[in-house]
Amino acid sequence: MRATAVKKTVELNKGVAPGKKDVAVEGEKLSRPAVRQSLLVDMKEAVRQLEALRAGSPTDNLLPVDLTFGEFVKEKWGFSHNDQGCANSSFFDALGIDPSRHSVESLFTMPEFNEGYRWLVPEVIREAIRTGLRRNPIYPNLIAAEENITQLQVTMPTINMSDAMPKKIGEAESIPMGNVSFGQKQVNISKVAIGMTMTDEVMKFASLNVMSIFLQDMGVKLNQALDTEAIDTLINGDQAGGGDAVAVVGVTAAGTLTYRDILRVWIRMSRLGRLPAGFLANENAAMDYLELAEFKALAGIATLQKLEISTALPTSQKIWVHGAMVSDNQALFIDKSAALIKLNAAPLTLETERIANRQISGTYASLMTGFATMFRDARVVLDKSLPYAANQFPAYMNPSAFETVRFK
Repeated sequence: MRATAVKKTVELNKGVAPGKKDVAVEGEKLSRPAVRQSLLVDMKEAVRQLEALRAGSPTDNLLPVDLTFGEFVKEKWGFSHNDQGCANSSFFDALGIDPSRHSVESLFTMPEFNEGYRWLVPEVIREAIRTGLRRNPIYPNLIAAEENITQLQVTMPTINMSDAMPKKIGEAESIPMGNVSFGQKQVNISKVAIGMTMTDEVMKFASLNVMSIFLQDMGVKLNQALDTEAIDTLINGDQAGGGDAVAVVGVTAAGTLTYRDILRVWIRMSRLGRLPAGFLANENAAMDYLELAEFKALAGIATLQKLEISTALPTSQKIWVHGAMVSDNQALFIDKSAALIKLNAAPLTLETERIANRQISGTYASLMTGFATMFRDARVVLDKSLPYAANQFPAYMNPSAFETVRFK
């Protein structure tokens, strides 16, 4: 009932708490002090409810829901929210908290102290880390989708086509059957974690806004780990022993990268229906591509003839520069719609501990997640140190076997 009354009041007030001079209306609108008191009374149970939603329940087959604190308070109490890294400004205002002035320590010693303030601390920290987690990661550009799962191991399908070819048939004749085998592979999920310590001085004197700026770096570091894991899976596959590692093809003349070599990859992937939107490379390899004349401004003269290729080719390519591409000779071309999927077993989880003899507090953020490959022909490495004559496309990337089928 309290939450319902608060939500009604906040929604009538367009997403914020009543002002100090607003008058309560019986049965319709609470006063500002009444809103604050209701929030603080419900805070402990609300945070526990939010944690339960994030954790999910494998026994009840309930998937984890990665809710931000801002999303939760909007749904529960109606407060408008933003993603500025320090939870929810309108919600904080309702509680009398000023993130530019109050510190973490002050939440434990607010005037007219109520235990409800204490339950805000993990959410303030989590929101800051989550904001950093959203800051310019590469992996969202490399995956087809994200899938929530309830266990640390998931079974992914693999479909193997063989001789399921179209054939001519006469009237009332049976349709000949090809063989399509369906396999399974196990993909393991792992925990990614990072920790940070904060001294008592930081907890006591640094404002919530200032502290959130530094906590966001934890999210950035988690992002970097996820990017590295995604790239490693694209290159080496998701199976022990490299059973689904990426195809590596060479160039026309080993040691020299030409536009023709890039065209070869584009055309082959296009024929397979895997047109790449971009590629991954380290700094040196990226500069090799950017310095090709074909990617610079065209300074040639106009001609009367116009040659158009109907096989789809990229009109542009995104380049993602990352140190996980360790070779200066390699670029990894990706069709993000078919190459990789991200599996989430648990959203961002926060744990804290107090180390009294050192007067510091430890904060630990973790994720349970991983990546699984989808279609093997949706990713190709072009290696300029290898000759194409000895390093051609593998058999599973040969579309000619299907393009030359004749009805019989």
